[in-house]
Amino acid sequence: MQSYIAVSIFCLVLVAEGFLFSSSKCPIKKHKADKIIIGDPLLVHKDFEENLKSIEKAAKDCKVHVFVKGSYYQLPNPNSRAPFGDEDLVIGYAFQFELRDEQNGILCNKLCLSRNPLALSEAKCFLDTIRRNGLTWSSSNSYIISSGKYASDITRYDATKTDIQTKCQKESFKRELLLELRQMYDVESQDGDDDDSDEKNKK
Repeated sequence: MQSYIAVSIFCLVLVAEGFLFSSSKCPIKKHKADKIIIGDPLLVHKDFEENLKSIEKAAKDCKVHVFVKGSYYQLPNPNSRAPFGDEDLVIGYAFQFELRDEQNGILCNKLCLSRNPLALSEAKCFLDTIRRNGLTWSSSNSYIISSGKYASDITRYDATKTDIQTKCQKESFKRELLLELRQMYDVESQDGDDDDSDEKNKK
């Protein structure tokens, strides 16, 4: 019986994933973690993902790891004004970061980035490289790497932000539902394994 329930829940998870996400219009995607860009889950606009390749290459060449400290988040209301400095974050074209060395020790944190990170050869190498590649980093918003989309198209920014936030406002609910279904499946699977073990012990 336990096995039947577990299989049923597993099938429900697969159906739910297909139903909830196959037709999703939300352009925000979770970047697959690797050994160079690490830390918090990285949620970015699908059009920004291509930039991550140049960030990874710059980090590798400059012998640093990029530790994500925050990325796209949902505003209370899609029409809400983006907090100052977070304009590119709330449309998925930026993320917060700090730099780690190749052993994952802190090389330059938020405080360091706000002061004089260019005094560190590895940090200077990385920051100079990503800027040459067209990305934005500045001392005024020193813990954020962005595409500069907000500054490049201020007149249409509000419409873009509202559109993205509206399309993605239900995604958090979907993720929570799938998480609950997966947890139910894990519990049922564990119970089934325990029952099988008990039966073997009786024999």
